Amino acid sequence: MAYTLISFVGTGMYKEGYRQTTYVFPGDTKIQTHIFFNALLRAKYREVSKIVLVGTKTSSWDMLVDIADELWIKTCEAKERDGVSGELIIEIEKYLSDKIHIPVIIKCHSDVIDNNTSLDIFNLYNSIVPEITDENILLDITHGFRSMPILLYQALQFSISQNQKIKNVEIVYGEYIESEKESYVRNLSNYWKYSQISDAFNLFKEKLDGVKLAAFIEPEWKEGAKAIRRLSEIVQTNFSLQIVEVGKQINNALKKYPENAPQWLDDIRVYLSQIHKTISADSVHMALYNYAVFLYERKLNVQAIVALQIAVESFIAERENKPEMVGNYEWWQTEGRGKLNEIKRRNHKEIKIPLTNLEAFRNQIAHGGGLSRNGGFPQAANIPNIYSSGI
Repeated sequence: MAYTLISFVGTGMYKEGYRQTTYVFPGDTKIQTHIFFNALLRAKYREVSKIVLVGTKTSSWDMLVDIADELWIKTCEAKERDGVSGELIIEIEKYLSDKIHIPVIIKCHSDVIDNNTSLDIFNLYNSIVPEITDENILLDITHGFRSMPILLYQALQFSISQNQKIKNVEIVYGEYIESEKESYVRNLSNYWKYSQISDAFNLFKEKLDGVKLAAFIEPEWKEGAKAIRRLSEIVQTNFSLQIVEVGKQINNALKKYPENAPQWLDDIRVYLSQIHKTISADSVHMALYNYAVFLYERKLNVQAIVALQIAVESFIAERENKPEMVGNYEWWQTEGRGKLNEIKRRNHKEIKIPLTNLEAFRNQIAHGGGLSRNGGFPQAANIPNIYSSGI
């Protein structure tokens, strides 16, 4: 499994650059070097197919070049002036690529990191993602300084949300222990994992899109992942009538919640339990009514309108003691609507206008925003009134 290694190049100790240290890897492998990414390569910590080095123009790029090489003098002189740029960066990239037999890309930005430069730096970090050729990233934050690792972390989150090719990000850090004069290799990948889970959980809570969340929890709780995917599917497809079955599936998943589950998973369990309580009811039409309210609270307005109209149709079928006709649109057209019209005639002001408007609007939604009988297109601004009067 190949990784794209992203590593920082800072300035090291003042005037001295990076001190040589011994990096201690799991399994007690020890590598002595100035630069941590060299240790990662020599220890074969992961299979690396490309390296992206990030730093400022005056970072210690000279530490990457042999003193005996003419390029070292050019790099030192540039560092003392305005820093490396242009053709010199290309030379260093080629030098390193030839030396370690792995393609190297260098990304340089201003030494000044503040509000005035943050957008340019953020954009530069975003430009790293197109350089990534693997599904996996190994992010080395050891030699980053000030806010550089945070900016890159944020840029990766932003860019990866738009680039599903990247599946895995591992964060690694070489921690120097002064008392032992050695640096211990720490894997901090769970920080990335938990931030991704948090983002996926928020997406699920806000929009009921649980596809990403289900992928995270499946190794821990397969039944919960299936229930979340099913709920997400009926929201996306407007298959509201399946909400009763989904409620049963959620309930069964809750009964199979794993023992000794991690704390983050328990928060998801609690939320699924709340959903189950919200949509549970003694009748199909009340389950659909509750589901419509639940959708509207999350600003899933179109789905809420559809669910509310289906609740009306289901109510008529159940009121007529024909629960088997719930969801049977042919029955609704030939018999069900007539039963509703009888009620409308007896309660003209309270029922006829709101429910007529509700069904008409649902029909326009079903036809892709088609024209009404009066020749008008539906307006999103009308949804709150249609919904509130329908409720």
